[in-house]
Amino acid sequence: MIVIAPWVVGAGISAAGSLIGGSRAASAARDQAEMQNQATQRQYEYNLQAWEMDKDKIRADRQFAFNEIATKARNDKRMADLQDANNAQQYNYQLQIRNREQASNEAQYARSEDIYAQQMSLNAKSAETATNNEYRKLEEIHTEMAFDKQDAYLQSLVAEGKLRARGVTGRSAMKGYQSTAADTGRQMAMLNESFSAAGRNTRAVLQEIATDRSSADLAAYAQRMLDPGVLPMPLEPLKAFRTEFLYPRAIRAYDYGPEPVLGAMRSPSAAANQVWGSTISSMAGSIGGTIGGLGKSWTG
Repeated sequence: MIVIAPWVVGAGISAAGSLIGGSRAASAARDQAEMQNQATQRQYEYNLQAWEMDKDKIRADRQFAFNEIATKARNDKRMADLQDANNAQQYNYQLQIRNREQASNEAQYARSEDIYAQQMSLNAKSAETATNNEYRKLEEIHTEMAFDKQDAYLQSLVAEGKLRARGVTGRSAMKGYQSTAADTGRQMAMLNESFSAAGRNTRAVLQEIATDRSSADLAAYAQRMLDPGVLPMPLEPLKAFRTEFLYPRAIRAYDYGPEPVLGAMRSPSAAANQVWGSTISSMAGSIGGTIGGLGKSWTG
C-alpha cells in the first residue's frame, strides 16, 4: 500500500487550483483580445469610410475650385469684352468728333478762301473804278482847259480885231496888241498851271487809291483763315488686359493619402496560449518538484 505524504496532496491541490486559475485567466484574455479586435475592426471600418469620404471631399473641393476659377475667368472675360466695347465706342465717338471738326474746319477754310477771293476782287474793282473816275476827272479838266484856251485865244483875236477896227496904229496899237497878248499868255499860263495842279492832284489821288487798296487787301488777308491741315486721328484703343487663370491640377492617387490598414489585432488563441503556457509551465514545475520530492522520500 502506497502512502502519500500530506505535503504531496497539498501540492496536487495547489496545482489544481493553479490550473483552474489559468483557465479563467485565459478566458479573460480571450475576451479582452476579442473586444480589442472588435474595436480595431470598428476603427478600421471608420477610418476606411472616413478615407473614402475624404476622397470625395477632395474631388468636390477640386471641382469647386475649378468651377470658381472658371467663373472668375468668365467674369473677367466679360469685363474685358465690356471694356473693349466701351473703348471702341469711345474711339468711334472721338473719331466722329474729329471728322466733324475736320469737315467744319475745311468748310470754314473754303468759305474764308471764297470771301478772301471776293474781297480781293472787290478791292481791285473799287481801285479800278476810283482810278477811272480820277482819270475821267483829269480828262474833263483837260477838255475844259482846252475850251478855256480856245476861248482865251478867241478873246485875244476879238480884242485884236477891235483894235484894228478902231484904226489904232502906231505905238498905241502895238501896246494894245501887247496887252492883249500878255493877257492871253497870262490866261494860258493860269490854265496850264491849273492843268498841272489837276495832274498832281490826280496822281496823289491815284496813290491814295493804291494805298487804300493795299490796306483793304491786307485787312482781307488778316481775316483770311489759315489752312487747318489735317487733325490727328484719335488713338486706337488697346485691348483690355486678359487675366490668366491657373486651374487646379488633376487629382493623383497620392493626394488621397495611404489607405487605412487594419491595425495589428491580437489573436485570442495567442493570448490564451500565452496564459496557458505560463500556467502549464508553472504546473509542470510544481509537479516536477513534487515528483522529485517523492523520489527523495522513497529513497529515503
